Amino acid sequence: MVSVIIPVHNAEKTLARAIKSVLNQVFVSQLIIVNDASTDDSLSIIAFFRTAYFFPNGNIKLDLRSLDDNKGVSMARNLGLEWVTSPLVSFLDADDEYLPGRFYENVLQLIENKDIEGIYSPVQVKYEGISAKENHQKMSNEKEIIGDIGELNTRLFSNFLGCSGKYFLLTGLLIRRKSILNIGFFDPDYAYCQDTDWLLRIISTLALLPSKSKDPLVIIWRHAENRILDGSSASVCRYALLKKWLPYVLTRKDFAFKQKLFFLNSLLDSPIKLGRHKIFKILTAFEMCIRNPRILSWLIKQ
Repeated sequence: MVSVIIPVHNAEKTLARAIKSVLNQVFVSQLIIVNDASTDDSLSIIAFFRTAYFFPNGNIKLDLRSLDDNKGVSMARNLGLEWVTSPLVSFLDADDEYLPGRFYENVLQLIENKDIEGIYSPVQVKYEGISAKENHQKMSNEKEIIGDIGELNTRLFSNFLGCSGKYFLLTGLLIRRKSILNIGFFDPDYAYCQDTDWLLRIISTLALLPSKSKDPLVIIWRHAENRILDGSSASVCRYALLKKWLPYVLTRKDFAFKQKLFFLNSLLDSPIKLGRHKIFKILTAFEMCIRNPRILSWLIKQ
């Protein structure tokens, strides 16, 4: 019923925990592990689990796919998506874990609601040590529980890019396979924010429902080596993401005026250019209006 995709790159410290969390889940029929050119003992851990827990006639089928070179998490997930055999799909990072009963209520919701394409659930943030917590809190005001928002699609998009803090994460999503085929795979050009870009495509196109469960169904672990801590690279990718979605944002009637202004202001603070002076912002705003007349038209209408 559910295919789970785990991309793996040098995850020997956490991979066993992630795999174990999948084994006893109700409704899981396929586990796809994509090895993204790991150089540590990740493959040995996968081989152990294949021998000890996965059997030809078992409830869960294990599919191992590999990339010859380190292509990144988007390419790894995309390769996994090509091998999905179940009608429903979920993603799990190699350093995170599912909690017991991860899919039970979500699957029943999708069975009961044929016109709904996916269910998003709360996830819990935990830290691998004090330094990891301190480093992450310097970068963001991330909540302990993410995704417990109960929003429908009319608000989800504006919440994602409107700086409201009401959003969900990829690991909290259960989605129909046929819906993924309609919106496309992950964009490998994004080194960061690839999850957000893909989720924006989903919520701008597909109908989703919040999980009936208000309790977290996934634990995401933050550690000192998380790529998200590379603030400069992440901000460049976020700027590219905002710029890509700007035309769509300006046409959304449910996107409030102050949220559109926040969106534009975020673009004016381009991390690609060093200047942050008011004159720089004015010149950037002028350049933006010239390149995208829709912005000027929208500002005049407000």
